[in-house]
Amino acid sequence: MLELWLIRHGETAWNAEGRIQGSVDLPLSPGGVRQAERLAARLANTHFDAAFASDLARARQTGEIALPGTDLRLDRRLRELDYGVFEGKTWSELGPDEAAMARHWHADRVGRRIPGGESYGDLMARFEAFRAEIPERGCVIAFAHGGTVRGALYTVLGSPTPGVWRFEVANTGTTRLRYRADGVTIVTLNDHAHLDETAAIG
Repeated sequence: MLELWLIRHGETAWNAEGRIQGSVDLPLSPGGVRQAERLAARLANTHFDAAFASDLARARQTGEIALPGTDLRLDRRLRELDYGVFEGKTWSELGPDEAAMARHWHADRVGRRIPGGESYGDLMARFEAFRAEIPERGCVIAFAHGGTVRGALYTVLGSPTPGVWRFEVANTGTTRLRYRADGVTIVTLNDHAHLDETAAIG
């Protein structure tokens, strides 16, 4: 059995501003560092047989803070969806042509590529290639991105129906997938209780 822990990175300045962030490489904000530190306290007594991270700074930094001293293996396949022409803007800042592109993409995010970027189908293929190469047994952690976590879930549950359901993925939220020969179990989904100010840290 393989249990895979997928962790979204801590907050960046663009996250706080609501900007579309994909392949652009930004570091954690001070708030994101604090989130990663709270995650570290949460993970302190958990053993992982292997640890991976997207090679983008925000995911790598989250892993380095959350699991100090751990040998993180960086993997480009864990990167966020490439948002192409939308990157750096808020959805409300898109011009008429870009807004039309966004509507077209949202109608089929798995099959249609963002101009200059990717589709979720591309991201899902990346994730599946990554998963095929990691150990088949044990407990593995991967520090990645919200889109990567969604893509992983789509490989388990199937492609989303537009307007029917979606997943929220909080900064440093944890999603655990348990892979067995007879199928996949979602153990936790977007667990970010460590960010609750009333949560015990220790």
